[in-house]
Amino acid sequence: MSDINLQQKIENEISILKRLIDRHSRSSDPESICMVIAYEYGLQVLVEVYEMSRRKEGIPF
Repeated sequence: MSDINLQQKIENEISILKRLIDRHSRSSDPESICMVIAYEYGLQVLVEVYEMSRRKEGIPF
């Protein structure tokens, strides 16, 4: 998988997680907070990986 495809895949997954967080944040289900916390953690990790992958591109060889 090329870097461009990898970055696009990560961006797509970030978008999905943001939508899930939004949907579960609006839910009246008392257990939704657990899902929000889990999705927010996953989003944080994915954003860190995305930023690291973008920095890798700028490093000269």
